Amino acid sequence: MDQDQAETPDRDNEVMASPRAWSTRHPWPSWRVWIAPRFTTRLVMRRQGPVSRPTDVAPPDVPAVTPARPWPLIARDWLRRRLESNRPRRMLARVAPEVYAVTRGLTRRTLRALRQLPAPFSTLYLVVPGVRVVPRLTGRVVRVPRIRRLPVQARLIVNPASGALHAHGPMALHAIHETARWLGKQGLPTEIRLTDGPESARRLAAEAAEAGLRVVIAVGGDGTINDVIQALAGTETALGVLPMGTINVWAREAGIPLGLADARRVLIEGVRRRVDLGRAGDRYFLLMAGIGVDAEVALRVQRHFFKRIGLKLLSYVTTGGMVGLTRRPVKVWIQRDGGRHRSRRIVQIVIGNTRLHAGIFAFTPHAVADDGQLDVVTVGGRGLLDRADVVVRAVLRRRTLGPNAPYHRVRTFRIDAREPLPVQVDGEVIGSLPMSFSVAPLALTVVVPRDSLPDLFLHPPLPD
Repeated sequence: MDQDQAETPDRDNEVMASPRAWSTRHPWPSWRVWIAPRFTTRLVMRRQGPVSRPTDVAPPDVPAVTPARPWPLIARDWLRRRLESNRPRRMLARVAPEVYAVTRGLTRRTLRALRQLPAPFSTLYLVVPGVRVVPRLTGRVVRVPRIRRLPVQARLIVNPASGALHAHGPMALHAIHETARWLGKQGLPTEIRLTDGPESARRLAAEAAEAGLRVVIAVGGDGTINDVIQALAGTETALGVLPMGTINVWAREAGIPLGLADARRVLIEGVRRRVDLGRAGDRYFLLMAGIGVDAEVALRVQRHFFKRIGLKLLSYVTTGGMVGLTRRPVKVWIQRDGGRHRSRRIVQIVIGNTRLHAGIFAFTPHAVADDGQLDVVTVGGRGLLDRADVVVRAVLRRRTLGPNAPYHRVRTFRIDAREPLPVQVDGEVIGSLPMSFSVAPLALTVVVPRDSLPDLFLHPPLPD
């Protein structure tokens, strides 16, 4: 008995140290394990059938021993578990959301192409996670179906250079990604596109309209909205807004909350309405067009030092005060609805499709967004007191602006001048006089809150 006990450890050491003893129980070709583990696994299973289990009953003279797995298989399983998880993708979305948004579509197409390769190339699965290929002992391959996603119905067009986005950077972009996920959970699958140039928002909106998407959501300020409506005018695709600009005049006008969490609810719970668009030359505008002081301010702000350091609002205030005090009246010739040309000396002309100007002034307090007309105010006056009287009435939102600001409603409007006065629409300078203005009735669909200003619209909301 003592002799048997003494011999047992030697046999154990012999079994543990002998590679041949392990290979007789697990006949896997070692060179194939090194080259293509998954392909070799299926090949060996087809040729040799099921592999013996470590729990099989050992011969009477050899104790049952569980051999250690070779390290290539351990490394393969570890790498597979890491790549099958979503942790790397979540980290990329958190650290560099803009890179994640741009490369997401390209990565999906690359993965789809690699997964369709023949079986000998299935080792690429170790570096391209996604569809899980499960080998069974019978040699069959089971492909687990992917979850089918709903087609995209909305597109977020994000201007990274606009007010809040420029100020908060990655934090704001992360909030936008969270908003897109939230909209998808509410039944509105949404994709994100970032602008990369002056005409980028218009091009992205045109692509969405051609694809038949329900809504294009402008994420930025009034300038971004103006770029988007150039492509949406005359289409069935609606305009939604997440206000992240400097002043956000349209959001204030339509009653859209300025906070992102509340504004996104309007996209789900709001109503759709048809509104007019103004047209200055060949450029549409949703809010207003201006000639004189405000156009000169917009032109100077584009080059102002405060704008380059992120203080655009302060630039508007300082530049507006200086230009308003020093601007001299200019003689222009005005033609309304094809009538006679009338001359007038003006400091400012406002052509409004809606009421608010720069988010503060109500130069066109009687404007209605869907009445098929434009409201025109010509501000004259020789002295500073006359100008101050008009400005105070506009800030207090009085029904009339006084004798120095005649008020008209027109369908077409033309202005000629000897000087090349700049013209701005929705805060962006687009050219100079002479220029013609007109209205495009009910040319745009917008998403607004149900409790928007009742007197801003004449027509009822569109049916859901």
